[in-house]
Amino acid sequence: MRHYEIVALVHPDQSAQIDEIVARYRKIVEDSGGQIHRQENWGRRKLAYPIKKVYKADYFLLNVECDSSVKDRIENEFKYYDSIIRSLFIRKDHAETEQSPILTKLIKQEEEERIAKEREEAEMVRLRAEEAAKAEEAEKAEKQRIAEKEAAQSNEEDGSDEANGTDETAKDLEEIEDSGDEQIGVAADSQTEVADTTDSSAESQPDADASEPDAKETETNDEKEDETA
Repeated sequence: MRHYEIVALVHPDQSAQIDEIVARYRKIVEDSGGQIHRQENWGRRKLAYPIKKVYKADYFLLNVECDSSVKDRIENEFKYYDSIIRSLFIRKDHAETEQSPILTKLIKQEEEERIAKEREEAEMVRLRAEEAAKAEEAEKAEKQRIAEKEAAQSNEEDGSDEANGTDETAKDLEEIEDSGDEQIGVAADSQTEVADTTDSSAESQPDADASEPDAKETETNDEKEDETA
């Protein structure tokens, strides 16, 4: 038996059936007494040039150990199988079991893409968290502003009430003062009236005293006339 490396390109419209295609040719090799030493699926890759107006294809690799007749049978089927658009058969001196460089490169690229995607997702999460934090801070600031505004309005209302109370107290004091002034004025008027009454009494008193001597003189004259008589 000889060692062969087989690379085949599957039409992109048949990519969902690639596992069935690989299983079919594995069975042909194994039924003939051969062995499969390596099997790899390289996925969909861009072609170096269009083939039958196709720009991409799904690749698979098989390293087999079989008779040349089995190899010829598989190669002939590839030519008439519409799902296989290209194929390559390479003679090997020994069995290839290690991972191929192409698959290693693909795995590395996938890992880099996965890491980049995770970083992008982490960055998106971070940005969303920052936006959420900013929104929360803005909301807190808005609530604080509203609270301060309400407090200022409350203080203004309290100040207005105090001012009104002060004005009312001042009015009450003015009314009390006016009332006191009126009472003082009434008392002053009363005192003035009393003083006027006193003065009038004092003026009338001398007249009474003056009339008393006249009466005494009259009585004396009468007594003298009686004695003379």
